[in-house]
Amino acid sequence: MTDLNLHPLWQTLLFFLEKPELANRPITLAYSGGVDSQVLLHCLAQLNAKRLLPTAVNAIHIDHGLSQHALAWQQFTELSAEQFDIPYQAIAVVIENKNQQSLEALARDARYQAIEQHSALNAVILTAHHQDDQLETLLLALKRGAGIQGLSAMQSVRTFSEQRLIARPFLEVSRTDIEEYAKQHQLHWVEDESNADQSFDRNFLRQRIIPLLEQRWPQIKNTASRSARHCQQAQQLLEQMAQDDLNKVEISRTVLDIKLLKTLNQSRISNLLRFFIKQNNQLLPSEKQLQQVLNTCLSANQDKNPEVKLGKCYLRRYQQQLHLTTEFEDISAWQTQFTFIALNQALTIDLPDSLGKLIVSRESLSANDIAQQLEQQLTAQWLIQLPDVFEKLTVAFSHQNPKCLPQYRQQRRPLKKILQELQVPTWQRKRLPFIFIDNNLAAALPLFIDKEYVAKSTNNCLKITWHN
Repeated sequence: MTDLNLHPLWQTLLFFLEKPELANRPITLAYSGGVDSQVLLHCLAQLNAKRLLPTAVNAIHIDHGLSQHALAWQQFTELSAEQFDIPYQAIAVVIENKNQQSLEALARDARYQAIEQHSALNAVILTAHHQDDQLETLLLALKRGAGIQGLSAMQSVRTFSEQRLIARPFLEVSRTDIEEYAKQHQLHWVEDESNADQSFDRNFLRQRIIPLLEQRWPQIKNTASRSARHCQQAQQLLEQMAQDDLNKVEISRTVLDIKLLKTLNQSRISNLLRFFIKQNNQLLPSEKQLQQVLNTCLSANQDKNPEVKLGKCYLRRYQQQLHLTTEFEDISAWQTQFTFIALNQALTIDLPDSLGKLIVSRESLSANDIAQQLEQQLTAQWLIQLPDVFEKLTVAFSHQNPKCLPQYRQQRRPLKKILQELQVPTWQRKRLPFIFIDNNLAAALPLFIDKEYVAKSTNNCLKITWHN
């Protein structure tokens, strides 16, 4: 329960922290040193001193490396946290310029990633966003032509990462109230010179547009906040519907059944695809990209394999399935070779493009050993019979379509036909490690070993373990 003798902002903060989803979570303040976060730090410190906070609190300051004043800001925030007896940590981040993302978005992503890495697993991350920020966010979403999710603007509480939450206790508090609190308590804060730069859309709205709107409609911040809440409720309903639809068409976390997907109308397909992509932690597609998916991936003939790039990922069709994959490097030219003698000791082969590593070792195995390993059916370990003499062993991701005889077949077939027969998606065929002994294909991992190279009772057996 809150104490009615407390300052209204303290009451607001305490009441907010009593939400059931925030209970028993350590508090981490995302602390810039600006007036908003300085007021939130002061409120937390006062409540902490009165032993009214339910859990421990700490502050994290992020140095984005974008201002000549960054060191001074860090020194100020460190001193302020020390004065208020709040544990403090400063973290420097490097912001890499990327196409189609604003500097503001890049800085936010870098900031959130650093906070994630340096906060408790179940922490609630507090930010000092307020009602004016909410109006700016809503107007920016309108400018982009955003849908219901974008027009929901900022949620008061949402999932941050893993078990962490991000929370905004001041979202119904105006900037004026925050600044009055700072003056009343004689607080000091830093001023980011970039806030005056109207080339940034948010600053342009803040300095030029919103004052005009408030002159005409003094309650616009309250009504915009209400509209955002309505959109959040509508978005929750859309996500519930999407989850129901996903349960019906999902083959795995990243694969959908196209035949079942096409039983839905176009609006529900689009809603489901947005939800599916969001669930896999990828940037949401534009309306144009979604239409491209509908026109290509869902409408293509079964023998076609179209794909659509969505930021850092792809939606790819294979037969009657829609796969969400990351963006892959071209690794067709990659290969590594070892001589007969080099295999006398265990070797570690680092595969390209995050495919993991192979541990290769020569073993002496009895028939009983081989039978036991086959019985265990290890999906990431293979035994290959080595010739008594050979010049080189090669690991590669490309081939000349040799004829091969997998251990489960009776007749040889070209490798491309074998991969089709095994229904390996087209993009995955370029990401299989092929094992060649001299120039002969011995194995295609993890699919098969050629009959000629199936392990026998011998002291010349190659064991391969794939750590992916």
